[in-house]
Amino acid sequence: MTTDDKPRSELDPFRAALAIVALVGGLVGMTGLYFVPIPEGNREPLLLALGLVLGWGSTVIGFEFGSSPAGRRAADAGIRLQGEAGAPK
Repeated sequence: MTTDDKPRSELDPFRAALAIVALVGGLVGMTGLYFVPIPEGNREPLLLALGLVLGWGSTVIGFEFGSSPAGRRAADAGIRLQGEAGAPK
């Protein structure tokens, strides 16, 4: 059994830290928009960068918490059944 085959049962600390850093950084950046005047030419690139940072954090959270162990087992069972149905007899 490889590491990819083992079911994940706990949150990876590195991914959790990455998600927290990205989300806190994005939220601090958004809060700064209320207090720091942004020159008109820099507004769009700044908003794009903040959106990317928040997207990174939300992607990690969605990956870690988006599916339950039961959902993973059901998906694995569906993949196995599909593989068996397509196998030559």
